[in-house]
Amino acid sequence: MKIVCLEEMISKAKKLAEKKLAKGENADEFVEIGDADGFKLYVIAGKTIKDKSQISYHENPRDVFMLILEGKVEFEFVNEEKISVKAGECFVLSKNLKHHCVFNGMTIGIEGVYEKGF
Repeated sequence: MKIVCLEEMISKAKKLAEKKLAKGENADEFVEIGDADGFKLYVIAGKTIKDKSQISYHENPRDVFMLILEGKVEFEFVNEEKISVKAGECFVLSKNLKHHCVFNGMTIGIEGVYEKGF
């Protein structure tokens, strides 16, 4: 069993994100906090500063669960549907679902991924 201090992991992820932001880059940083039989848990810290560029859709090769602790994430899907997820809310993003996301302000979350899918 691995025990971690969540506050320390959040601080570490924020520092990694702040380094990218200081260079004028978007930040999307992950710090692994656990791994059990293919299920991985991360703290994520992100902020989008270059959101005026052309929307580029991408997809994840696995299902993603995320609980937003601070901030907000806005998603746009290829069918032009838009969804916002804010602090205190969570979501599951199915693998291979094409999307574009923007992290508004410094966004902190807990992300879980399972390589085999949910």
